[in-house]
Amino acid sequence: MNALEPPYGTRDSGGMAARIAGQPEQIEAALERLAAAPWRLPAREPSLLAVGGLGGSAIAADLTAGLYHDRLAHPLITVRDYHWPAFVNEGALALLCSYSGETEETLSLYRAAGGAGAARAAITSGGTLASWCERDAVPCMRIPGGSPPRAALFSAWAPLTALLHALGWVDDPAPAWREAAALLRARNATLAPERPAGSNPAKQLAEALVGRSVTIYAGSERTGPVATRLRQQLNENAKMPAHSAFVPELNHNEIVGWERSGGTSGTAAVVLLRDAEDSAATRTRLTLTGEYAARQGAAVHSVESSGGGRLARLASLVQFGDYVSLYLALARGVDPTPIASIDEFKRRLAEAAKAPGAEAGAKRGG
Repeated sequence: MNALEPPYGTRDSGGMAARIAGQPEQIEAALERLAAAPWRLPAREPSLLAVGGLGGSAIAADLTAGLYHDRLAHPLITVRDYHWPAFVNEGALALLCSYSGETEETLSLYRAAGGAGAARAAITSGGTLASWCERDAVPCMRIPGGSPPRAALFSAWAPLTALLHALGWVDDPAPAWREAAALLRARNATLAPERPAGSNPAKQLAEALVGRSVTIYAGSERTGPVATRLRQQLNENAKMPAHSAFVPELNHNEIVGWERSGGTSGTAAVVLLRDAEDSAATRTRLTLTGEYAARQGAAVHSVESSGGGRLARLASLVQFGDYVSLYLALARGVDPTPIASIDEFKRRLAEAAKAPGAEAGAKRGG
């Protein structure tokens, strides 16, 4: 049986293939929830939006910042830590994102935002974070639970863009989300598991990446966060290390690392993420970077976004990368859903926190 062709059985115990194929419905359900229960806003307009979260609960903020990088008149930052920068104060809006509602860093940020006098809001499926929001009358956008956080991206991404619209910072994103849902549904016909590898570009790229170290390059304008997403999906779904970097910065340092790579270039692969709105400088830099890596022996692959509007195009790249990570997991013989390493790390972190003199114990979740 071809590892990339269904049925997957126990090789996809958590139904990751179905979760990726269901992204259009995830978007539509998010829009329905937003229409039924819009955001409640703080009394005063914030000077900035600071999003606190980790892993799959934080990437929506990065993608949103990329989506609106040339349109936002106020800063949008992502904090992946226990503490806010000092400028997150009474003039800021702190948005706490934890899918499980139990991420210890995010709960720490919730408390710290309150101490700093910042207005607060949250996106979560429940847990302690939802309970604290109810206790403190903090606006909380509840999203469906029961999924790996990384598979619930669109459930959180749509509400985050809607929050920016409610603040008056961007136009209504709902039409763009409907376009994105329609595009992803149409692309499923080519990318989903039922499509054989011979005519499925996501399966073809996954097959080409088997046995190689993967580096993802993109432009910092919009697609940089998509490169981060793909790296994280390769980590969690395919259970493999990966690296991502962005032009133009990488052309001032990282490119030198290809000069003397110790013979590893022959087993390396570079994936270039491209978008129709990439500037001429970005397109040229990605092309020249790919050519240079190829001369050092790396296999170079380009992935172009699809669709008309910017949001739909970014969503298309996310969808394609999610499928590649799924098929690479299956090709490598691993189940994409379990995250044993994270589970073990959190267990050991909790044990260390209970040791004499240690800080409060670790929470579970993402």
